[in-house]
Amino acid sequence: MSKSFYILLTLVAAAVAVFFLGRWTGMSLGLNSQRVMRTVHEAWCRADDRHALCPEAGLDSLFHQQLREDGLRRLRFRLDTVSLAGDSTVVFRSALHYFEDYERELEHRRTFVIPIDSLHGVRAQLLNLRAETVGAQLYYLLGTVVGFLLLAYGIAKQVDTIRRQDKLSQMREDFSYAMVHDMKTPISTILMAARNLRSGRLDAKPERKREHFELLEKEGLHLLDLTNRVLTLSKMEHHQLLLDKDWHPLRPVVDELIQVFEAKAAKPVTFSTDLQAETVYADMEFLKEALSNLIDNALKYSKDTVEVRIASRQEAGYIRISVRDNGIGIPLSAQRTIFDKFERVLPRDGSQQKVSGFGLGLNYVMNVAREHDGYVSVESVQGRFSEFTISLPESLSGLTPGPSPKERGEEWSRNRE
Repeated sequence: MSKSFYILLTLVAAAVAVFFLGRWTGMSLGLNSQRVMRTVHEAWCRADDRHALCPEAGLDSLFHQQLREDGLRRLRFRLDTVSLAGDSTVVFRSALHYFEDYERELEHRRTFVIPIDSLHGVRAQLLNLRAETVGAQLYYLLGTVVGFLLLAYGIAKQVDTIRRQDKLSQMREDFSYAMVHDMKTPISTILMAARNLRSGRLDAKPERKREHFELLEKEGLHLLDLTNRVLTLSKMEHHQLLLDKDWHPLRPVVDELIQVFEAKAAKPVTFSTDLQAETVYADMEFLKEALSNLIDNALKYSKDTVEVRIASRQEAGYIRISVRDNGIGIPLSAQRTIFDKFERVLPRDGSQQKVSGFGLGLNYVMNVAREHDGYVSVESVQGRFSEFTISLPESLSGLTPGPSPKERGEEWSRNRE
């Protein structure tokens, strides 16, 4: 049976438990109310009997003593003198034969009348009957409610955990499929090149032989890049990655990335740069890979022609490096989850475009920014643009103050000349 069936079964069982809990609580309160009313009536009857045997004893003290002996210590009352003539609320003990008879009186918070002479009588007016009927059960009721709420919270968390596990399991399956599919091509290429080299058919063709060796190296590096990316993400998540941070010029890295993506772009692409901050304090190897992921996404999730703008600036103690494109944009509902591992936002423009990838690129960018004590942010309008910004601290504690980013950029330009 599927997990959905067991989730539904759990919810039905919880609903049944709530129903019987309500029934049990109502019956408990009803039975306790009947017990209290019966005890009050019997205590008032015994106080009447003892007062008849010993008239000098106070009726209020006798009733109070009987209530304490019967365990109704919280009940408070007062004695009221009533007229026996013309008062329709006067009920004598002789008129009460069954529980329903004195229950009606006690529901009005009063007992039957005990005559003290031919014109007057006395009865007890109960001031806080609910203190015994409900208050005595209040702690048990609250404990039951708290226990049920904890049970309901636990069930809800279990259901949410199961759903998250299902989603994570599906993501892992998709990732495994994409990873195997992406590894299949280089492995096939390596096997084909190895067979050709081993056959000896290329011994007389040194140029073709060299191309095959280059192909082997290229595809091997591709496989190594895939495995290193997964291992790097795992190290980042466990805070085991060691960064070699230093001040680096930003422009050479950006220029190199532009050349690479211009060469392999499958559609017209135009790059523009606005590097106001020329240097950055970072591990340039990981920062370069993060920028490469952002540019790669800009090309993947784009229209027929692509415009990519790479900019940097110094702001509020951070060096901010942004990559902006004119692509399909990201829905607002997806912008909170796009940095999660294995998360991918597929195009929703009605096209059947297949976008390759594992859902690791933006998660890699986020972890690189965090390892540098920075962060990454996104601004996007669906159908118009997306802009990702990596913000890295410009100055760190323990770092000797140096020239400003602008001065460092000018110095690097002079050295380059």
